[in-house]
Amino acid sequence: MKNRRKTTDYRIKDLEVPPEAADLREGTGISNLDGRLWEEMGSSVGRYFGDEAMVRARVAVESYYLIALSEAGVIRRLKSEEKSALKNLHKKITPKVYRDLRKIEAEARHDVIAMTKIMKKLISASSPLGGVVSEGWVHWGLASEDVDNLARTSLLINYLNDVYLPEAAKILQAIITLAEKTRNVVIPGKTHLQPALPTVLGKEVALFGLRLSEQFLEIKKLRLRGKLTGAVGTLAAQRFAFPEINWLRFSKNFVESLGLEANPYTTQIEPRARLVELLSKVALVNNILVDLSQDMRIYIGLDWLIQEVKKEEFGSSAMPQKVNPIDFENAQGNALLSNWLIDGLTRVLPVSWLQRDLVDKTILRNLGLPFGYSQISLISSAKGLLRVGPNPGQIDSALESDWSIIAEGLQSYLRSRGRPEAYETLKALTRGKKLTQSDIKTWIEKLNVEEPIKKDLRRISPKNYLGYSKENFVKMIREIKRTIDSLKIPLVR
Repeated sequence: MKNRRKTTDYRIKDLEVPPEAADLREGTGISNLDGRLWEEMGSSVGRYFGDEAMVRARVAVESYYLIALSEAGVIRRLKSEEKSALKNLHKKITPKVYRDLRKIEAEARHDVIAMTKIMKKLISASSPLGGVVSEGWVHWGLASEDVDNLARTSLLINYLNDVYLPEAAKILQAIITLAEKTRNVVIPGKTHLQPALPTVLGKEVALFGLRLSEQFLEIKKLRLRGKLTGAVGTLAAQRFAFPEINWLRFSKNFVESLGLEANPYTTQIEPRARLVELLSKVALVNNILVDLSQDMRIYIGLDWLIQEVKKEEFGSSAMPQKVNPIDFENAQGNALLSNWLIDGLTRVLPVSWLQRDLVDKTILRNLGLPFGYSQISLISSAKGLLRVGPNPGQIDSALESDWSIIAEGLQSYLRSRGRPEAYETLKALTRGKKLTQSDIKTWIEKLNVEEPIKKDLRRISPKNYLGYSKENFVKMIREIKRTIDSLKIPLVR
């Protein structure tokens, strides 16, 4: 028997539960994802991370493994119709079949064993594949974690491709929409919530899009790892039974055929460095969303952004005037919850007692939660961004009410023209004070400097002391649009 080079691409696109089979009663769910928001978006997470999806993915991995064993000459050569039957076997995991499996698991107390029992029944019903079962090839040479890690990671990649990254593109588009509305709106910039320098609101909004774009692209290009290395990472069962086959190559080819990067150096578990890296990048996305939400709420509180008012909505059960920034508050809360979960996962997932323990397994059943809550944050942020617009009158009033925000420009220019005392002079004039345009002009006229210098100083105003704000805005929008186009291309697998 010879180990043949990989000729088949086993990447599976339909591991998740079909939409019509994703059924749950919202009123009995215990979280936002499987409760109040199930119909709106929770089902889009549950279809990939729920236990039924995991069973489907396990069956698919086991089925494609049988095909690979056939192509390697370990078991008899399968006919094309038999391969097709195996490739579609996971689709037979209906809600009813899943309930039957759970009954088996309740007795066997082992989820993968329960899956193999159901799988054997499904295969036996498809003659002549029954021989594969009777000859003992289902789950041959595999540890449960060989199946689980490949199934879980394949589902995760499909979720990122089908759900998370498309939502990422939507929030970037929402950011562009608000940024374009405010591209020429100059605001008093604030540091430490105190008057600083003028800036362009569109540039400030676009900056969040650029920051998110960087992380979304990092997520998109990250190659997740998988392993098929046996019970302690040595492929001992395969090598002992068929020493003439290069099982290291077989393992690498099989894992890569699923669109994953093969890791041959493991215990029973793949060390999960890439999964932790992915979670860390999602955590950074969440932090940026928290930052965005806080800033948007401050701009709304300053009355620089106006929220859309809908007659049928209510902001308070007691105060009828209220229009609360609820979308941004929801975005922040869910981003924080996602990060709390990620913090725990990233501390636990790389750790295992010796070659294997099961502490991580029960935790990994909740892997969908941080992604789901991050997804809620993306959706809520996009909603909020599309429901606000600039309030020019209030912004102009704030901008004109305090000309101290051009003090940096005045002192920097004077120092560049040989007036080293300018900073201290401006400090005495402006610190802790609000200055009008008239105050600044009077100060300029009293300066003991040449008329050309005074002429230049007179040109500085809160509306034009903007540096490269507008140029940077154009460049950032261009990069965000490129990211949106890139996110439409499926994740590299």
